[in-house]
Order: sequence, then structure tokens, then C-alpha cells
Amino acid sequence: MQNTIGSYDIYLLILLAPLAIIAYLLIPMIWGAGYAPSPKKEVAEVLRYVVKKYLAGREDLEIIDLGSGFGGVCFKALEMLPKARCTGIDIDPLKVMWSRIASKFKKCGGRARFIWGNIFNIDLGGYDLIYMFLWPPAVARIEDKIVREARKPTVVISLEHPLKKIYRERYGDFYIGIYP
Repeated sequence: MQNTIGSYDIYLLILLAPLAIIAYLLIPMIWGAGYAPSPKKEVAEVLRYVVKKYLAGREDLEIIDLGSGFGGVCFKALEMLPKARCTGIDIDPLKVMWSRIASKFKKCGGRARFIWGNIFNIDLGGYDLIYMFLWPPAVARIEDKIVREARKPTVVISLEHPLKKIYRERYGDFYIGIYP
């Protein structure tokens, strides 16, 4: 008996491939974590602006990206700030695994760390800069968490969704806050 691919197999593959893609995109939404990447060029611009204005002279920055996806914001920050460290946290284990593998190829030298977990369960107290591109209700909850946990001045960047309690200024599509 020969093992060949028949027309039934091809039809099944054509049917299942879009379902797999849809499931990959929709399942994280069940956790409240829909995925849309942050625009690289704009992220670089806002990071440059924030570091110059609020974190001037600091090289050893501790950065966290809440809902880090595939790690793009962390990788851009580390590329721009050679002494910084960046933690990415995401609820999607596949994205975290991808980010960890990518960090090896990008030679981050241990300056990138990716955590599989819930953004509401991580201590935000030790970070100089917090980046997020989250749904509006999540932004409000994170702001409350920052107010409770920040132990040093912390710059917060939110893409597209306003900061209400710690808002300082707007830079393009980004809302910037600082606490305390």
C-alpha cells in the first residue's frame, strides 16, 4: 500500500489551515489578549523621545513590555539602549517561546527576558519604563497597579489608549505618563 497525498487530504488541509490561523488569533482573545504588533518605527521614535526627555543620562534602564507578543518592543529597546534590560510578559505561551528563541538569535546577551504569565500578576515596582499596547480596560487596571506598586519614578507609555491617572503628554499615537 502506497502512502500518497490524495485530493481528500488536500481539501482537508485547505479547510483546516484557515481554521488554525483563526484559532491562533482568536484563542488569545478569550484571555483578553488580542494581538496587534506595535509599529516598529513609531516605537523607536517614542522610546528615543522618552529616554531623552524623562530618562536622560540613564543607561542601565529596566524596561517591561506588558503584552509583549513576539518581543518586538523589547528587541527595539535593547537595540537602541545597549545597557538596558527588558522583560516581556505575555499570556500566550507560543509568543513567549518564539520571543525566547528570537532573543538567542538576536544576541541579546541575557538582557532580554520573556515570561509566560498574566500582566496583572507581575510586580511593576522595579521598572524605569513600562510599555503597553493593551485594551482600554486593561490600561485602567494597569494604571491602578502602577500607582500601588511603583517604588521609583516610572515612565509609562501606552499605545493608542489614554492614560487617565498618570497622563503627562501625548506623542503621536502614544500616551506618556510618569509616576510618581
